[in-house]
Amino acid sequence: MRTLALLALCLGFAGAAQAGYTPTPNDWACTNKVGGSWTHGRAPSGCDASAFGPDSFVRGNYAGVVFSDAAASLVDERKRYMQAMYPVIRDASERYLKSRKPAVSARELEAFQRGTYATLRQETFWSHYRDAQLSAGQPYLLKMMRGDSGHGHGMMQVDDRYHFVELQLGKGWNMMQNFTYAMDIYFDAWEAAPAACLGGVTSPTGTAAQVDEYWRGRARSAWSAYNGGPTKVCRWQNTADPNASKDNGYRDNYDNRLWLTDVADTAKAAAIDVACLMDNGPQCPVPAGGSVEPGKLLQVGSAACALNGSTLECVDDVRDAACLAGRAAFDEAGGITPVYIAQTAGYARIDHNRHQLCRAQVPGLQSLGSAIATLKPLELRSAPDGMVLGQAAAASYQVLDFMVSGAQQQKRLYRIRADLGGTLTDGWIDAGDAASHAAIAVGAAPTGPGAIAYAGDWVKVVPNLNMRATPGGTLLVTIPAGSPVQVKEVFGTASANNLYYRIEYTHTDGVLRDGWIFAGNLYPVSTLANWVVPTTAPSAARPAHCPNGTRYDAHLRQCMSGSQTYGPFTAATVQACVDGGGGAVCTANRPTVVDGVALTLPIWSKALAAAATGNGDCPRGAARSMAHRFHCTETVVRNGAAETDVYGPFGTALVNACLARSGNAAWCRTNRWPAATFLALQP
Repeated sequence: MRTLALLALCLGFAGAAQAGYTPTPNDWACTNKVGGSWTHGRAPSGCDASAFGPDSFVRGNYAGVVFSDAAASLVDERKRYMQAMYPVIRDASERYLKSRKPAVSARELEAFQRGTYATLRQETFWSHYRDAQLSAGQPYLLKMMRGDSGHGHGMMQVDDRYHFVELQLGKGWNMMQNFTYAMDIYFDAWEAAPAACLGGVTSPTGTAAQVDEYWRGRARSAWSAYNGGPTKVCRWQNTADPNASKDNGYRDNYDNRLWLTDVADTAKAAAIDVACLMDNGPQCPVPAGGSVEPGKLLQVGSAACALNGSTLECVDDVRDAACLAGRAAFDEAGGITPVYIAQTAGYARIDHNRHQLCRAQVPGLQSLGSAIATLKPLELRSAPDGMVLGQAAAASYQVLDFMVSGAQQQKRLYRIRADLGGTLTDGWIDAGDAASHAAIAVGAAPTGPGAIAYAGDWVKVVPNLNMRATPGGTLLVTIPAGSPVQVKEVFGTASANNLYYRIEYTHTDGVLRDGWIFAGNLYPVSTLANWVVPTTAPSAARPAHCPNGTRYDAHLRQCMSGSQTYGPFTAATVQACVDGGGGAVCTANRPTVVDGVALTLPIWSKALAAAATGNGDCPRGAARSMAHRFHCTETVVRNGAAETDVYGPFGTALVNACLARSGNAAWCRTNRWPAATFLALQP
């Protein structure tokens, strides 16, 4: 079994650029996928290279190192391709090592290059660019090597789950950038190989055979760590390891120099500008696209961007382009202008989460996982503009995805699951535009279970699952498989609709923690069942505590009755209420009862609260805080001093801990706590 997964890139070394985990779906940004064969230049599989940059750039800079499936003889083409590739990798590996170790010996350079050649063969059979056709009779299109269910990019197999941003910047698509980026990981492993992996030898001394064995062991150690992560640097010595066959495959490649079977002249000069392309230098030919200028909607890779001063405001999929209008003005009628990474190098860039961006820019847009009530029957379509599947009755539904069409019109479409003739069917409904949406579909209370957990639902974790301080952030503890947890909040990221659930969890150490677990993604297919599944509630714990006769609305983040919304409200929301003519009700507290305890809270009409609170996923004036477990926080001045407030939801376990710590303070039962108290309850 040959590996296509670059796991060391997942786990990382200190010297390499690293990023957080992004749970991309299989074959992310992969179009017109083709197969191949385990031969030089044609390793399965490939996807359109143009998803990440223009074909013209590849044709202009990498002529000769594109494998052609259209060749009359694939055997002859393989030999031609490898004869062109060998001097490129030879020169690139020499240049790389000498830049990291200027005084490197000729013997170490030879071993490092040999290890690099073996790595390329073990990973992808030296495959990167290829002209291939989807099926007989179809045109030949430029493909880029994609492996490991599409997660591995390029000949060095950079994984999009761990290097998402770098891949958007061309580290997979641009062959020499792919090579250089991955060499950072391989070199760190090469340098870190301990004497324990090398038979106790600390330097390449002794007979010629002993010196050869020293460098062979260093190369094998570097690849084991490159493939398995830094803790696996000695993996190749363990014949019982599940990956022993991979390490043996690398050994065979290294020992037998199997890449040379298709290389006739090892001294031939490289036909491309290796140094320029490795450095991504300004003298290199740059991709030719449209111009980056204000007022244009730009397509940069798979992302949509608009220029705001000297900053590109972007969202990761062009389908969400309309949501950028509130961040940077652009001419919608002018269409979208493709530009390329090299053209955007001089601009700062902000990549927005579509779920936060669209909600903030589109009043009344419902969030992923929330419940809506449709006020009349609506056509259910296979896609936003697809064929009609049937009529979805006026009823309550859960939002499984959303799309906004038109920066001014703000037409909102929701993906829902509806009963069509007794069959539950997923499809899209048109929920109206800026002028009509309130008469078509509105936020509502859940009326039954959803495909996505609602606040208050209990789920059972399927594998051992990491609980983190923020979505995808710092690891807190690992929750054992099968453990039940209650969902307090749902948060979505990226166009794949990656889901995170906020939970409270008491670990085996007896410590209560507030944090997040990954719950799967919904696109292109749902993986929720691989991460968490619904389970029976083991207790009467609540995700948030509310006054009698009200419920907590996870979308609006407030306790609500049929006609009223209950505070506390942020200071900015209160000011918006006053500025909007709300009068004395904006600042008044009224008596209510929470958990049988009398206290006072501001109570507003739903319409007044909706207008004053704003459209964001945090109330007006508040923002998500990484330092507060990704809760919404607000800093206000009280009695001349700045204080930070943390907004809920706070579940039963945290409320009880707050009451125990704070002497039965009334605010423990509300949706706003002092930050000092909240943090004091976090380990």
